Amino acid sequence: MVQTGPITENAVVIVFGASGDLAKKSTFPALYTLWEEGLLPEKTRIIGYARSKLSEEKLDEQLFWKIRDDAEQGHRKEDPEKMKTFEGLVKYVQGAYDKDEAFEGLEKEIQIIEKDVFSGQKSNRISYLALPPSSFAQVSAMIKKHNYNPNQINRLVIEKPFGKDTEDCKKMMDSIAKDWEEEEVYRIDHYLGEEMIREIYHLRFANSFVEPLLSNKHVEAVSVVMKETFGAEGRGGYFDEFGMIRDVGQNHLLQAIAIMMMDAPTSLADDSLRSNKVNLLQAIPPVDPANLVLGQYAGAESGPREDGTGKAYLEDETVPDGSKTATFAQWAMQVDNERWKGVPVLVKCGKALDKGLMEMTFHLRPPPSNIFDVPKHSNSLVIRMNPEPAVFFKANMLKPGCRGTETTEEEIKWTVPGRKVAGDKLAYEVVLANIFKGDQSLFVREDEVIAAWEIFTPLLQHIEAPDGPAPTLYPYGSAGPKEQYEMEENFGLMSTRGS
Repeated sequence: MVQTGPITENAVVIVFGASGDLAKKSTFPALYTLWEEGLLPEKTRIIGYARSKLSEEKLDEQLFWKIRDDAEQGHRKEDPEKMKTFEGLVKYVQGAYDKDEAFEGLEKEIQIIEKDVFSGQKSNRISYLALPPSSFAQVSAMIKKHNYNPNQINRLVIEKPFGKDTEDCKKMMDSIAKDWEEEEVYRIDHYLGEEMIREIYHLRFANSFVEPLLSNKHVEAVSVVMKETFGAEGRGGYFDEFGMIRDVGQNHLLQAIAIMMMDAPTSLADDSLRSNKVNLLQAIPPVDPANLVLGQYAGAESGPREDGTGKAYLEDETVPDGSKTATFAQWAMQVDNERWKGVPVLVKCGKALDKGLMEMTFHLRPPPSNIFDVPKHSNSLVIRMNPEPAVFFKANMLKPGCRGTETTEEEIKWTVPGRKVAGDKLAYEVVLANIFKGDQSLFVREDEVIAAWEIFTPLLQHIEAPDGPAPTLYPYGSAGPKEQYEMEENFGLMSTRGS
């Protein structure tokens, strides 16, 4: 039986891939913040592990650069003494990912910590794989073989993407499951740690006026929009391999949909929250390729910009010549259960668009007795993550003046002072803290990952077939391909043209 529960002392965190971007930009800054706020277990030590041979100067640049940069940018208070103390908790170990002797060397370093820091007591271990998914199976097997402590708590942390389709995901999950129990595996989709995503639980289940609205009795359509103003600059190699749907659609956006549309969990103390998300995902049929719009950004109409942006996707040196990878995607889904049957869910996401935006809108049906003849979908519930985190209703109110019963659309909005705009920093702090607590509610279960892939795999196979659809070009900095508006109108939504 595996050891579970919170880790309260003698913790060793091994960050595999310590010299990479993920560790440098997210993992180490989050660990530093948790340590600074006193949220790490007593006597925590951190080992950065990677293949690179790093000098002391290079080590500082790779592991701690982002922490110092945040201080210089004013995102955290600069404290050289604290930084020096934190650095003393971190040790770097160079080693291969496929050699037994390398992991045996890592184990010797852990045992030195146990002897010198933990007074001979065995350590609880968190193995954080800040690595490409192709390495997960091999590295997790090596950790289990050489660095697993059977009498203490062991946790394996991996990050999306979890494969590229259903079969690839199952192969990865099966490989890890040979060595690790499900209770020991923490699958990060950092979007679940975003403050406004976590706010949804309170919005729905800590209030009496929202939950009754969320069904086909009151909701006529749902729309989800994620727009980014930047392109794939510098990330073309990674992005082109996965594309827009795999990058954010199959994970981030689907998670937000599941949390907002699932049935209420029975408790936060059991696993009913994740089980209800799985039930919701399993009720969504595979996306029909007929309900799809794809786009790829061309150059900005005004030409390249001074900061280097504004170039066409295919002009990016890291993008393969002639790539058909979509940088914009819009699709329609449905949920075939009693609660949501008949309600279309339209999702769009894209890069190099006119503005940054992430919001979910539940378009409400007109009032039964529409005595004021209000327009269709003039009532809606909106949850906005970016740019201004907020929850608001769009409502029809009396227009001021002497015009009798004329109505005007108003927003009844809730914003919280100091609410953080969505971003990786806080999300990683939250999910890392929950790893130490042993709380898996913000992590993705194996059956949940597979259910998500089953929704999109047939669509991705259609897109990536030799005769698959070519994306429509749209200018960098525009609203995206015009076909999106026709699709919205076909599903009874007011066009977002010009918005």
